[in-house]
Amino acid sequence: MSKGNSNLFHGTIGTEVSGLTQPPESYSDRGIGIPKHIQEMIDKLPKEGDYITGLPSSFDIKDVSIMSKETGVEFTKITIGDKSYLIRGHNGGTDIPKHLYYELIKPGGSFDFHTHPFDDDLVPSWRDKELMHDMRVNCGQKHSTIATPNGRTVIYNENGVISSGTIPNTMNDEIRKMYLSLFGGDK
Repeated sequence: MSKGNSNLFHGTIGTEVSGLTQPPESYSDRGIGIPKHIQEMIDKLPKEGDYITGLPSSFDIKDVSIMSKETGVEFTKITIGDKSYLIRGHNGGTDIPKHLYYELIKPGGSFDFHTHPFDDDLVPSWRDKELMHDMRVNCGQKHSTIATPNGRTVIYNENGVISSGTIPNTMNDEIRKMYLSLFGGDK
């Protein structure tokens, strides 16, 4: 896989977080297993710059947020035409492979979301905003999303944060009971 930055996109996407050197403790460090399908995605992305492909509906933001917490690195989801890509970054950003970047900024490309590996790190970096500027100018996309390992999200554009929220909770009763047994609480 080719990796690198285009002339239009310098550096990485992500934030420069001062004072934060360690991402949150992973689930496995706490003795908690992650769902099999999430572990399989992590296993397919062992190093920075690796990516996997899927349908545009692939790579749920909740699952990718869990991946970021488990690995301590950023992940980025982009869609080009009828194919999505999930790209593994590092703890300070994601380098979009050059050949994908050139396709991304054409009409039909979408910078869906990316994760930051630190809890509550919701501020888009200048690189995040620079990419959104390129997306608006080249293909009309006006905003994207950042998700954190603790489930918080922001929608941002080239000027900064538009709104904040949380990853929707789509937990069924069985999973809810499992979490209650793990973390304690009412039945």
